[in-house]
Amino acid sequence: MPNYYFFRRGGAEQLRIETPEDLSAIVELDPKLWVALSMPVRGQEFDARTLALLDSDSDGRIRVPEILAAVKFVRENFSNFDAFFAGRDAFPLSSLSEKSSLRETAAGILARLGKPDAGTLALEDVEAAGKAFDAQAFNGDGVLVPGCAEGEPATEKFLADAIVATGGSADASGAQGVSAAQIADFVKSAEAVLAWRADAEKASEKIFPLGEKTADAFAALSKIRAKTEDFFARTRLASFDPAAESKMNPGDADFAALAAGGEISAAASERFPLARVAATDGEPVLPLACGINPAWVPAIADFVEKALVPACEKLGVPVAEKPSVLPASLWGKTVSLFAPYAAWLAAKPAGGADAFPSERLQEILAGNFVEKTVPLFEKDAAEKPLRDALSDTEKLCRYSRDLAVILRNFVSFAEFYKRDADSTAFLVGKLYMDGRTCSMCVRVDSAAVHSALAAKSNCCLAYCDCTRKNGGEKMSIVAMFGDGDALSLYVGRNGVFYDKKGNDWDAKIVKIIENPISIRQAFWSPYRKVAKFVETQIENFAAAREKKVDGDLSAGAGTALTKATTAPTGTPGAAAPAAKPAFDVAKFAGIFAAIGLALGAIGAALSVAVSGFLALAPWQMGAVVLAVILMISAPSMLIAAMKLRRRSLGPILEANGWAINGNVKINIPLGKAFTEMPKKPRGARVSRADPFRKKSFPWGKICIVFVLVAAIAAIAWRWFGACVNVG
Repeated sequence: MPNYYFFRRGGAEQLRIETPEDLSAIVELDPKLWVALSMPVRGQEFDARTLALLDSDSDGRIRVPEILAAVKFVRENFSNFDAFFAGRDAFPLSSLSEKSSLRETAAGILARLGKPDAGTLALEDVEAAGKAFDAQAFNGDGVLVPGCAEGEPATEKFLADAIVATGGSADASGAQGVSAAQIADFVKSAEAVLAWRADAEKASEKIFPLGEKTADAFAALSKIRAKTEDFFARTRLASFDPAAESKMNPGDADFAALAAGGEISAAASERFPLARVAATDGEPVLPLACGINPAWVPAIADFVEKALVPACEKLGVPVAEKPSVLPASLWGKTVSLFAPYAAWLAAKPAGGADAFPSERLQEILAGNFVEKTVPLFEKDAAEKPLRDALSDTEKLCRYSRDLAVILRNFVSFAEFYKRDADSTAFLVGKLYMDGRTCSMCVRVDSAAVHSALAAKSNCCLAYCDCTRKNGGEKMSIVAMFGDGDALSLYVGRNGVFYDKKGNDWDAKIVKIIENPISIRQAFWSPYRKVAKFVETQIENFAAAREKKVDGDLSAGAGTALTKATTAPTGTPGAAAPAAKPAFDVAKFAGIFAAIGLALGAIGAALSVAVSGFLALAPWQMGAVVLAVILMISAPSMLIAAMKLRRRSLGPILEANGWAINGNVKINIPLGKAFTEMPKKPRGARVSRADPFRKKSFPWGKICIVFVLVAAIAAIAWRWFGACVNVG
């Protein structure tokens, strides 16, 4: 039974992965104890080739069975894991297990490269050997290139034709080749095409009514078919109801839209009908000589020349050399004439063999090339074990360098809790903004989609759009702020983002998810809200007063102007000034009395409160003040503490497609560790002298004086009360 060693970080227990025994523990560890169960390949800051090798089923996700298969592969081939845990892509051949089948392959690679005594195999050696192997004609990838024909011109030509017909497949060498399945499809298509062409020869007069000109005529007809049938349908609707005629034609707005675009080309009216639609008592008729939509004039002329006139001659319908109109009945007969050709054309076999003449297809079938290529595929397949061995050797090098780190990003999150952004797969860089450095930055595809789930993390998150100054590249990230406060974070604020390669990006906040950052921020939150409320009310009051004064001034100026321009009082026809209402003494006295009573009640209540406060002992006064402060701040602090306790990385990664199994907590110390506050260098000296410092009102001194006066008054009050009691 393996020795399990768990470590605790951020309140979560996770498996240590630092020794060969830990690898054994992974294989037998219950997946319910893994931190992650699935990880997307896309969007990770990790070697893409290594992730592709891990994703054995190429579904874009790395899952538990694939991780276990990789661990098993490493354990079966290595006996010494020093290079594995050191993260090196080179390992000594002596570190391979004696049972490993790759010892011979690794030694053979070094021998081919002219380094038989090297003793250490590196990833660059494997890649160089792989490129040389891929460049061979037979490289075990199941694809034949024309060069595989080995001096057989007929076979080489057949392979080239098969590539043209099927599109081919990419060979490992980079050239285009063809697989066995594609060769079989090509031969099958050749048989079908010959049969298809034979059917046409049997009924050639019906299928090809115009002989060799049928194809061009049908192409010309097909080009205008949809627009012609649309015109006839519009004409029939206009004839059915003349009120619909205007709606069947383009209106003033359509032509205005064309004119607004500047210079007008002939193709600008392509979407309009072929001609002006008008109601008719007889059958619909399409004009062919004049009144045609300019965008379709060339297509109509081509149809008349290649299809209509020859079709009328074939049908025995008298027609002018250049007919001026096309009745709907004649259009129907023309379409019917080409119907057999259209049906035959629709039955054309797939596979690409129709691109070759019948003589060439007969040569291909007679040459029996399927059987001739069988030995070539067998020769190529004989190289597949070496290809697989080279692939497995590449896995050894890449897994030796990367797998331990991937395990510490999947089975456990050790790299994350070490705050090593370079080794953490999902962290993409650092954001510098608002005097802070946020190193917990994750790439996202869409802020709107990601934030819907990430909001459940209870973290303060800022989504930023990042752009490169020179390259014009763009990406979006989400950064967690774990220290300071969020007062100065707002949408539109700019910062600078540095990715893991050291490239700098311009970053701008586009969305913020507000959550508490610290208990300290929560303590001051109620007072800031009250201050903001008071400030808002004062601004509203001042704005209302300003508006009233402006209104009064405008009204006064208007009244003065009216008096200056109208007839004086007493002049016949002048309006009498409105009488001012009489001063209501009783009403004023009642209001004044009510205000007096209210002020008296408030004063009495304050007097009782102050008297009771002054009657307390000094330590009791401090306790009362502290209690009042806590009553105000405690609810906000309690809510903040609960949210900070529930802060988790899980929803942030889940929104990116991860399947997080454990609760990856982000407690207060860890949140602060991912957010660096500004610090002056050790030994720095600061001058506090500021000639431009604003002289603020001495609130601090006034508060101190008030406290001292209150204390003296309390002592005097208690002394006076004691003297009265003694007397």
